Amino acid sequence: MADKQQSHAFIGNGKVYFTAVKNGVEGKPFWVGVASAAAFNHSVENESELKEYHSGKNQTWDKSEGDKSATFSLTLSERRVEAMQAALQAKVTEVATGTVAAEEHEVDAIGDIIFLKHKNVSDVVITDSTTATPLALVEGIDYTIDEKYGTLEMTHVQTITSPIKVAYSYGTATIMKPMTDDVDYYRIRVNGLNKVGQKDKQVVTAYRAKLSPADAYDLIGDDFSEMELEADLMYDEAEEAMYEIVKL
Repeated sequence: MADKQQSHAFIGNGKVYFTAVKNGVEGKPFWVGVASAAAFNHSVENESELKEYHSGKNQTWDKSEGDKSATFSLTLSERRVEAMQAALQAKVTEVATGTVAAEEHEVDAIGDIIFLKHKNVSDVVITDSTTATPLALVEGIDYTIDEKYGTLEMTHVQTITSPIKVAYSYGTATIMKPMTDDVDYYRIRVNGLNKVGQKDKQVVTAYRAKLSPADAYDLIGDDFSEMELEADLMYDEAEEAMYEIVKL
């Protein structure tokens, strides 16, 4: 006979996986990274009640089920590229390595800031536009550079003929453009475990989840950044439900 005093308390941990679906074709599942919170949330709207009018108390006689809906909420604590792509509804492109021969920029004052077209640059050579013999600018005298950001600051301009011409090599980079993706929906799976009580495990799967863009994309702060995501769950005809819970 089962011990009625056994604990069935729950403190959840687990890994959350997304699978993008485009034009009915599933992509590869990916782990979203560290998530400090995840939950399925339920609501009912447009319920109506039938009141009885024969007792003199006008109490509820019957009630419609209303429109049931469910959402999935997630707090992301990491910024993995695939998870960021989903959170921001972004298209992602990869920049290959390359070179630039003579990128022109106008300068006329000390302190002028120049943003090169590419980032992650190296082998930078800068000349001015002197007609006969272009002047070669010297790093640390005529300008300073942050190669990772591709950012120049002029420290000397008096003898320089504008525009300056910048030659450089550039490395790889990942470009994300939020709210431009073409994902139909995501399949969400949570491989969960219970840290207390029966210490059981479960798999929870949302068949068709329509993500909204993350509430914010933090850039500056003193603590670990988090992103709040929410998805509306859609009914799956084949599964006859919006999501399932499998207890292991």
